[in-house]
Amino acid sequence: MIPQSVRRALERKNLSELQEIKDLVERLISERQIPPEEEDLPSDREVLKTHTFGSITYRLEKVSCGKNCKGCPHGPYWYGYWREGGKTRSKYIGKNFDAQKVKRV
Repeated sequence: MIPQSVRRALERKNLSELQEIKDLVERLISERQIPPEEEDLPSDREVLKTHTFGSITYRLEKVSCGKNCKGCPHGPYWYGYWREGGKTRSKYIGKNFDAQKVKRV
């Protein structure tokens, strides 16, 4: 649902401004529909499994805590990766992955 304040602001724009907004929205949608490229994902982690659903890539990874501990690497843990604003974003999912529960990070 589009907030009323955004709707009112758009209604005041001229045709040229609306076309520019349309182009921006189309670019953002296109960008977010494509999962991140492999080279954009962390390469310093041991990847045990990968699942891609739509525009999100989920990876089961072993990670280093960066403290030179004897237990490194830790995990494995699931992480979700997606593209937003021209950057690859990520979110910790947890030890368990349930495709039915994980719709969107």
